[in-house]
Amino acid sequence: MKSDERIEEALEKLWEILVEDSSLGNSREKILAHTSDIPLELLLQEGLIEEVGGSLGYTASGRLAAQSAIRRHRLSERLFHDIIETSQEETMEEAACQVEHILKKGIEEEVCRLLGHPQTCPHGKPIPPGKCCLAAVKSIEQFVAPLTSMKKGEKGIIAYIKAGSKKLQKLMAMGVLPGNAIVLDSNFPSFVFSVGYSQYAVDADMAESIIVKRG
Repeated sequence: MKSDERIEEALEKLWEILVEDSSLGNSREKILAHTSDIPLELLLQEGLIEEVGGSLGYTASGRLAAQSAIRRHRLSERLFHDIIETSQEETMEEAACQVEHILKKGIEEEVCRLLGHPQTCPHGKPIPPGKCCLAAVKSIEQFVAPLTSMKKGEKGIIAYIKAGSKKLQKLMAMGVLPGNAIVLDSNFPSFVFSVGYSQYAVDADMAESIIVKRG
């Protein structure tokens, strides 16, 4: 593992101890008892944490770096869970740990928009919001959203299908494919939409599976 990646991994582990579960304690002994492989001396040397009165805590720059690292990791988890639909926990974690290090600024925000600015990871832990999330809240923007959240007459582009194999095959047979334009014609009593020159009616469960890039 590269030095930068080792530091990011350590900052993420500390985030769960120092920020999300203070009951674990913030002394050097208690942190090492919880996770013995964390390179505290390296983080101290890099000026990312500091020790005051026997307690360890982030420096200002360390907290920002840790928040960014934990955000990229949890976005990566959501990417594999929601879009690639990796159901195996070990595989998802391993893949997320590799991808998070290449999700640099810019790409990270594009992934966040693609996922619809998620607030939690697949395990229910909070994802620190980025600038793109705050901007989305202000503008009431949701870059991608399920078909069920669209308004009657709203147009968009199919971003991806969030469904199991049987439902996916059925939708693909209807021409519901990523990249195709889609219009929601009606949302009651069923969801009626048009793709190309064809019109379809599906129930809410099926419509929830169709993720649309708005606009």
